[in-house]
Amino acid sequence: MYKGGETINNLSQLFKLLSDHSRLMILLALEAEPLSVSKLIEITGLSQPLVSFHLKVLRESNLVLTQRRGTFVYNAVCDQNLIPLIRQFEKYQPETSTDTSPFPFNCPPWHNSET
Repeated sequence: MYKGGETINNLSQLFKLLSDHSRLMILLALEAEPLSVSKLIEITGLSQPLVSFHLKVLRESNLVLTQRRGTFVYNAVCDQNLIPLIRQFEKYQPETSTDTSPFPFNCPPWHNSET
């Protein structure tokens, strides 16, 4: 039996953070360079409060850091290895299908019963 409970908990927390659509868009937008909140709003199409909220969550989780340059504040990914790792999951995307035919196996008896 695997006894890495703390590791499992940490990975579970990381995957929960990355499972949010808005946070994932923000992280991928930060792939090339640090960006301001206004640029993130422009790229993602999210509202300013939503971008700020998710940046706060990402900062508190040590996935994003802020850098002040003069009067501007830029956001950057803390570890640039994170983005290629996220990109690796693209190959595991489920294929989308428009096929509405029944499954190629028999359904359990309760599926076909009349109620």
